[in-house]
Amino acid sequence: MIINGKIIAETIFNDIKKDVESLKRKGVVPKIVIISVGKDDTWKTYVKIKSKRAKELNIELEHINIDNNQEKLLETIQWINTRDNIQGFIVQRPLPENINKEIITNEIDPKKDIDGFRKDSKFESTVWLAVKTILVKIHKHKHLPGDRMDSGKVEMEFEEWLKIKNIVVVGKGETAGKPTIEGLKKLGINPNIIDSKTQNRKEIFKNADIIISAAGKSRAVEAKDLKQGVILIGIGMHKENNEIIGDYNEEEIKNIASYYTTTPGGIGPLNLAYLFKNLIQSAKTIQ
Repeated sequence: MIINGKIIAETIFNDIKKDVESLKRKGVVPKIVIISVGKDDTWKTYVKIKSKRAKELNIELEHINIDNNQEKLLETIQWINTRDNIQGFIVQRPLPENINKEIITNEIDPKKDIDGFRKDSKFESTVWLAVKTILVKIHKHKHLPGDRMDSGKVEMEFEEWLKIKNIVVVGKGETAGKPTIEGLKKLGINPNIIDSKTQNRKEIFKNADIIISAAGKSRAVEAKDLKQGVILIGIGMHKENNEIIGDYNEEEIKNIASYYTTTPGGIGPLNLAYLFKNLIQSAKTIQ
């Protein structure tokens, strides 16, 4: 069964629109700034998507592009940290190799770190929130007919369900794998982690109940290595012949996986929804 992240995200966006209207009635204009570095074409697509959605939500968005210079980037971050009319901002990935990502992330004010990359961020990682939302949706579909249960009980039973699962995370990169691993650990779950150095990956895959793939490589997860009924969540993606490709071949896994997300249309829309939701939370806090 396909879990459609796009449909779930639209319900979040609808709530955000109402929040924006409410904030504006109080004289608060939600504003996000996106900082991009250099002239790499990859980030341009992401900025375009965010700009389009901000316009639909009546959220003010400013895009600042700077040269490939770490000092200039740090100065820009420091300036935005002091601006009361900017409730949240991100440094768009990918970044040039000469930019120290850890230094950059730690320069961002935790109260404005709406990506949730800092360890002391006031916000949960958007990608982890997206993954968690998909997992909650699956749990409810499997075990809870209808939506009548108390939300607190749903959350408790969800965590208990998740803790008995053999969970595998593929990749541990800064923007996807790492936040997912940290999110699971906060729930008391230590997932099996597969990276480029993992030797027994086929055995790990075969025993997995849930695989969350954040590799960004074609066929990082292959159908022949999976057990029947596995849950597949795809975060990683890359471009191939001008087409967005996920970490697994959806045609090959659709009769093996009990639930799976597609690329695009799975985690991506939810990731974006939670970015703007974090912005609204920030705007409410500092209004």
